[in-house]
Amino acid sequence: MIKKLFYVYLLFPAVALAGLRQLLPIPQTVTPNGQQYPLSASTLLTDIATVQLVPDLPQIPLNKDEAYILEVTRDKVRITAITALGVYRAHQSLQQLVVQKGKKRYIEGCTITDYPAFRVRGFMQDAGRSYLSIEELKTEIALLAQYKINVFHWHLTENEGWRLQSLRYPQLNAAENYERMPAQYYTLAEAKELVEFCRQRHVMLIPEIDMPGHSRAFEKAFGTSMQTEAGISILKNLLDEVCETF
Repeated sequence: MIKKLFYVYLLFPAVALAGLRQLLPIPQTVTPNGQQYPLSASTLLTDIATVQLVPDLPQIPLNKDEAYILEVTRDKVRITAITALGVYRAHQSLQQLVVQKGKKRYIEGCTITDYPAFRVRGFMQDAGRSYLSIEELKTEIALLAQYKINVFHWHLTENEGWRLQSLRYPQLNAAENYERMPAQYYTLAEAKELVEFCRQRHVMLIPEIDMPGHSRAFEKAFGTSMQTEAGISILKNLLDEVCETF
């Protein structure tokens, strides 16, 4: 997990402003006010304004729902955004502005105007080849959301194993039909739980079901390929189950 998340960090160069280097991805504009405000254990006073148009925002065709202005001053934090999604994105930047040095905690004073350069910012986890627990996936997604990644591509089936439970065809999840990490798969309840976990963090979960390639697990379970008449019939039922789940 550490190596894969490290690649995400490399997508964004460091911000060339002392004290604001933690901001990833780099906001569209950052104007420091040169101040550092000590933080106590109390919560920051945040003033949130939801507007129809973010002032001083360029006319951009996409991503306006993610746009925000974040102002950090001595008295309070002010967030201006068009939608709740924009407010959420602003909060992720706000968390990155908090600096911990020994026992001292402070926040950098600044004004940030931001919106995404790209509508889709994705991360793919290949659980088909190597199973990860649902809790590990949640840890990944929570961290990715902090850096405004908005798509989680969940690769669920591979030659090595069919990692999504099937109530219609339980033989898919039988240990003998796996080539790696046998019988380790996600229940349908876990899949629904992860969808909701992503939704709460404004991340779209996209499941990947491989067909007709990368399907030895399917062939071992049914004794036929996906491209036969029998295989196609099974796939239709499987995809109904997948769609009901996601």
